[in-house]
Amino acid sequence: MKQLNKPGDNLGGLLKIWAVPSGVFSTNGAIINFSSQANIWELYCSADSMEFTESSELTPAGTHFNTVVSGFIPQDNTTLQEAIAYLEPRKWAIIFMDGNNNYKLAGNQTDPLRFSSEINTGKDTASRAGCSFQFSGKTKTRAMFVNKPF
Repeated sequence: MKQLNKPGDNLGGLLKIWAVPSGVFSTNGAIINFSSQANIWELYCSADSMEFTESSELTPAGTHFNTVVSGFIPQDNTTLQEAIAYLEPRKWAIIFMDGNNNYKLAGNQTDPLRFSSEINTGKDTASRAGCSFQFSGKTKTRAMFVNKPF
């Protein structure tokens, strides 16, 4: 008999997101090895704005997964504009830490994720001003749990 046991604490949301260029890492089981960490981006996001979703889709070619990691970066400024210009044209894998302190890797070398964003000032001073972003793509495998990578 197989059984899913009741978990302990179960906190939603993400705590941290790192964007990793798709060609600078390899995995060996749950261990990630980096050839370079120079172009890995740790993305600061507003609290409670980060999310990971992964839905399965059955197609004639088999099952694939619609993978999305999203968040909100506060304030529009020149540093953010330069970061967006760097992130947009490249392929990425995303490492994130969830609310239960688990690390996962979404995307990989063969199924990378792509960055997209929307900058918005809002209508008034109480509005949230900054950049909503997402890394998304179709992958052949689910995001995998990994050991603490950094």
